[in-house]
This record gives sequence, C-alpha cells and structure tokens, in this order.
Amino acid sequence: MLSSMDDLRGWLGLLCLLLAGAGWGFQVSRHGVTWAALAVILIASVTGLALTTDAFLRGHDLPLGLGLTGALGAATLAVFSKRDGP
Repeated sequence: MLSSMDDLRGWLGLLCLLLAGAGWGFQVSRHGVTWAALAVILIASVTGLALTTDAFLRGHDLPLGLGLTGALGAATLAVFSKRDGP
C-alpha cells in the first residue's frame, strides 16, 4: 500500500495551489488585476485542483487538504502583508 507521500502528482498539485493562492493575494493587494497574471493564476489553480483531486480519488487525501488550506492561507498572508511600493 502506498503512503500519501508516494504520490508525486498530488504534491505537484499542492505546489500549484499554494502558488496560485499567493498569486491571488498579491493581485488583490495590488488594487488591480492584470489579464496575463489572471490567466496564469487560473491555469495554476485549475491544474493544482485537478492534480490534488486525482490524488484524493486514488486515496491520497493529504495533498488536497493541505493545498486548499494552504492556498487560502497564502492568499490571506499576501493580502495582509505590509509591503513597500505600488
């Protein structure tokens, strides 16, 4: 039986979700969303969700749980982090 650490696609999906969450947060905190960034973030979000859902359906639920909560946390951190500049 494989452990949840053996599913590389699930962990790649987790990384996509974390990056997409941080991207959403940075775009919201900039007070404007560019079309190019929006496209990249949407692609990363859908890819990450597809990979982690596939891993979940094969019995590896940790990447999906961590990816969803981590994406929300990364977005929140990016929005509320104080940064200098525009």
